[in-house]
Amino acid sequence: MFTRIENLPAGAIGFEAVGRITEEDRVEVLEPTIEAILDDGRPVRLLYLAGPRFAGYDPNGLFDDAVFGTRHFTDFEKIAFLAEEGPYRRAVFALEGLMPAELRLFPTGAVAEAKAWLAE
Repeated sequence: MFTRIENLPAGAIGFEAVGRITEEDRVEVLEPTIEAILDDGRPVRLLYLAGPRFAGYDPNGLFDDAVFGTRHFTDFEKIAFLAEEGPYRRAVFALEGLMPAELRLFPTGAVAEAKAWLAE
């Protein structure tokens, strides 16, 4: 499931991935939140925490997230991705130069630093 991260800079949204992320989580929580920002005509500034409480994605979940992301490829202004060393961090790192959004990786304990970066 996604747990909202509060006290973010104006215009930013944040989620912590907790447990196993399902299609339902994406469709009912993540997508509507992002689309509401876009409906207001603002670019998306996203803080995404994949910390120790994250257990991965359901089958095809990561692929579905990627498909959603390609539909909104140019709608993101900044993405702060927080994770420790591992496959998800490496996957995001591999995308860094391919995305038009500013993308920055942070360790999971650097939430305050990620928030400050999103505020810049």
